Amino acid sequence: MPQPFNFQFSISGMSEPAPLSTASSAGSSGAGGGAGAPSPLPLVPEPFLAPPPPGLLHILMSSDKCQELMWSAKQLQLQGDPTLLRPPPNAFGAPLAPTWELLQETSARLLFMAVRWVRCLAPFQALAAADQLVLLRAAWKDLFLLHLAQWSAPWDLAPLLAAPAARARLPPDPLADLELNTLQEILCRFRQIAPDGSECGCMKAIVLFSPDTPGLSETQPVEMLQDQAQCILADYVRTRYTRQPTRFGRLLLLLPSLRAVRARSIELLLFRDTVGDVSVATLLHDMYRMQPAPTPAFHPPPAQPTSEHCSSP
Repeated sequence: MPQPFNFQFSISGMSEPAPLSTASSAGSSGAGGGAGAPSPLPLVPEPFLAPPPPGLLHILMSSDKCQELMWSAKQLQLQGDPTLLRPPPNAFGAPLAPTWELLQETSARLLFMAVRWVRCLAPFQALAAADQLVLLRAAWKDLFLLHLAQWSAPWDLAPLLAAPAARARLPPDPLADLELNTLQEILCRFRQIAPDGSECGCMKAIVLFSPDTPGLSETQPVEMLQDQAQCILADYVRTRYTRQPTRFGRLLLLLPSLRAVRARSIELLLFRDTVGDVSVATLLHDMYRMQPAPTPAFHPPPAQPTSEHCSSP
């Protein structure tokens, strides 16, 4: 049975280096000084102290950084411009007037990035293999929408989603009209709040590690990871955005709106032209297995009972 991670909140994930010992400097002055110089102190080797394992926020940021590098490499491949050393301000590397063809292609790439983001999470790899697929299949739509909102911020997709062509892609269901409006509202609110990379990583972790997902064999480690992601987000917002006392609540309120959009509606709207009638959930198994698991730079310690609580923002 895999052991859940026991993370501690750490932005950098590394401890400060220990101060240098004065033994060697004292010994040098004693060897070169006169009679009044102090005698050299014996050199006692200090034990090697390995740095603590990275905190969950550090891991989430590393996964997002991996995506940023992947997207930059993809832009170099598509555009063939060796001068593009950074990802463009517009993550799609395209004009701010999207078309349905470009949006469909980009949606497929964003779904691939969402799966890769999950694959890069070491805490996720510590869960049972069956639980990994259960969580991914249940959360893919919310993860994709967060990726879409994060990477399409320079775009204004409202005119495209409000066009008759968008409505024609969905069945004649009154709920479909509400979903289109909800999707536009999600993207608009995301642009207004403008979450940074750390906040986006925590929000993705909160929707991914859902202990209420049906079919899980072990809910305790999943619940622990979700609690830690939420606590880290609260502490981060409280210390980083001191003049925005309502920011944490506004970020959390974005998440329930993701569930108001059905996965089938997203498939018909954004994936019909690329995957056809195949359900995205059926493709996730192959997509997830195609991604090589990263080699962890540390080994997780066994989980210990803890009574830690996140501080209120």
